[in-house]
Amino acid sequence: MSGLNLTMLPEAGSRVVVAGGCGGIGKILVKVCVDHRMDVTVLDTPLAIESAEAIEGVSYVAFDGRDPESIERAVNAVAARHDGLECLFFLSGFPIIPRRPLSEVPIDKWNELMSVNLTSAYLLVNGLSPLLKRGREPAIVTVASSLAYQVMPGMSAYAASKGGLISLTKAFAAELAPTVRANSVAPGAVDTDFLSGGTGRVEDKGARSWFDDISAKYVASIPLGRVANEQDVVGPMLFLAGQGSRYMTGQVLHLNGGRLTP
Repeated sequence: MSGLNLTMLPEAGSRVVVAGGCGGIGKILVKVCVDHRMDVTVLDTPLAIESAEAIEGVSYVAFDGRDPESIERAVNAVAARHDGLECLFFLSGFPIIPRRPLSEVPIDKWNELMSVNLTSAYLLVNGLSPLLKRGREPAIVTVASSLAYQVMPGMSAYAASKGGLISLTKAFAAELAPTVRANSVAPGAVDTDFLSGGTGRVEDKGARSWFDDISAKYVASIPLGRVANEQDVVGPMLFLAGQGSRYMTGQVLHLNGGRLTP
C-alpha cells in the first residue's frame, strides 16, 4: 500500500487477527497486512462480511460482538487455523446515533454499546491470549478514541466505552507481560463511514452523520488543518504491532492532528 514504511512492521508470515476488519480503517489495515505477506483472519459481523469486497488470501470469520457464544466460536475458528498468533488488532465499535445525553440513553442501547466496544475486547483477548503467548513477539493493538480524553456532549456513552477500552488494554499489558505487549491508538475524527454515515456499521449506512453539525468548527480546531484519513491510523497501528515499538506496552498513541495534547 502507498507510502507506508514497512521496515519496522510485523514480519512477513505473521499471523494476524483483525476484529472489525471490514470497516473503513480495518479494510485498509488488512490490505497493508496482505501486501506485506501476513496471514490475516478478519472477524466481523455477518452483514459486514457479506457487504465487503473480499480480499484474496484473507480468512473471514463472522461473529456477533454482543454474543459471548458467538465470540467463543470465532476464537475456536482462529485456533483451528493457527497454533500461535503474532498480533490481534481490535477495531470493533460503534456510537449511539442520534447523539443524546446519558440521561436519555436507553439501557438496552447502553448494554449493546458496551458489549461490542468493550466486553467483546475482553472476551477476544482472553480467548486468543493462549495463541498470542505462543506467537513470535506478539502484540495487541486496540482502537480507542480521543473522545475518551475530551468528551463531546451527546457522545458520552461512546466515550465511556473507549475509556474503558484504554484501561482494559493497560490491564492486559500488565497481566500478559513480558510475553505479550498491548497498546492503544486514540484517533480523533477519521474520514470514514463513521463520520459520513452515522455509526460506521453497515446496517446504519446512509444515516445522517453525527459529525455534520460540528465539522467546520472541529476542523478549524485541528493544528494540522484536516481530519485524519485511514492511513493516518493504520501506520501507527502497524508500528505498535511491530519491532519498532518492542519496548512499548500499556501506552496510548494520540492521533488527532494536534487538537488534543494530553
